[in-house]
Amino acid sequence: MVYLIFSTSYHLLEEELGNIFNNKEDIEVIDYNNSNVNEIVNLASYTSLFDDKKNLLIKNFDLGAKDLELLEKYIKLPNPTTTLVFTTDKKIDERKKFVKLLKEKNAYINIKPLNYKDISQKLISIARKNGYKLYLSDANYITFASLSNYDIAYNQLEKVFLYYNNPCEIEKSVLDNVISHSLDDNSFKFVDAVIKRNINDAIKIINDFKLFKIEPLILVSMLSKEYRNLLIAKDLYQRGYSNEKIKKELNLADWQVDKTINNTYNYSITELEDKILSLTKLDYDLKTSKIDKYLGLELFILKG
Repeated sequence: MVYLIFSTSYHLLEEELGNIFNNKEDIEVIDYNNSNVNEIVNLASYTSLFDDKKNLLIKNFDLGAKDLELLEKYIKLPNPTTTLVFTTDKKIDERKKFVKLLKEKNAYINIKPLNYKDISQKLISIARKNGYKLYLSDANYITFASLSNYDIAYNQLEKVFLYYNNPCEIEKSVLDNVISHSLDDNSFKFVDAVIKRNINDAIKIINDFKLFKIEPLILVSMLSKEYRNLLIAKDLYQRGYSNEKIKKELNLADWQVDKTINNTYNYSITELEDKILSLTKLDYDLKTSKIDKYLGLELFILKG
């Protein structure tokens, strides 16, 4: 059997591989960056004298590869003793013949990112399987602190297991001490750097987010909200509103309103309106896959 799996989540991918391979220890893993289609097809086609089963996992597969015709031929008549799985975290063009052939065999698996609620429910389930009790409110807390990224939330929960080292009821006070807020802090540092036009700092933080596969749409949403606050605050300030009234209008803390008003001095009303329109367009482009997500965000930042 031949499978193609698309996933941007390491842990969701591992769960899916567990459904395909009965024994993960009996898998030959190949990085496609160090291989090619011809080599893979030859390896998958080879049959031993003893008719042994073979499990091949091809990571970082590139659908722009040469000789895809070889794979298409193999798919039509695969080696029955070989399970061949291709994985990628790059966007897949489902119009390609290679992908269509696999879809016909129900062997194309598109693992979509989990939403906020699904992540929390999975955390509760994982905790239960390990003998721990995790309340929904606390699962939501972990999810929020992980910027709704399942891989980060999974790793955070593992930290909690290590802290207790014995199955028990997980306490909120422990979560406060164990759960890392570094990513959450970095998201605010990122927004602050963009607003202040500190381009180098913003790009450095984006590179950190790439490592953790933080969804750029989250960052676009945060930027949009901040620019809207700046636009409203600047308009109200010019109309003679006091800091206290602006704070109530925008539902901000004392330190936030002072910072917001100070930041408005760096922009004109027209500039803020242009920023919001640009982010609205960027949000649409990212959701419709018209541009690479990180590249789109970086281009917005570089415009200053």
